[in-house]
Amino acid sequence: MQELPPILVAEDDEDDFLFLRRAIRQAAIENPILRFRDGSELVKFLEQMPVAEASSSANSPWLLLLDIMMPIMNGFEVLQWLGTHTGMPKVHPVMLSGSYRNEDIQRALALGATDYLMKPISPAVAAALVSRQLTPA
Repeated sequence: MQELPPILVAEDDEDDFLFLRRAIRQAAIENPILRFRDGSELVKFLEQMPVAEASSSANSPWLLLLDIMMPIMNGFEVLQWLGTHTGMPKVHPVMLSGSYRNEDIQRALALGATDYLMKPISPAVAAALVSRQLTPA
């Protein structure tokens, strides 16, 4: 049985996280969900990952749902960090934000985000997103 890749969620707002987790579960998505309250927690997690584990997940991309506005290290800073670090698992970062500003959308995509979604996310959108992002290329 193949292990499901985790869904990483960097979200500082408790209500937004709970709503997102409920949408994912209502969409019958069973991947483990790992939550980080800011970008620095996520970066520390990724930095501590053994190289063997990171390389073994090369065929199973990890979905990263990334809020823009977080304390300590925001979503844009996380995207910049991901772009400069090798030896990490294959991560598909998706910005999940309340910002409708075109500048934010363009910046996120330029920094490597694979998608940009507005909060709140529905179960149907969660199911489509996971299907699109977690399918090995």
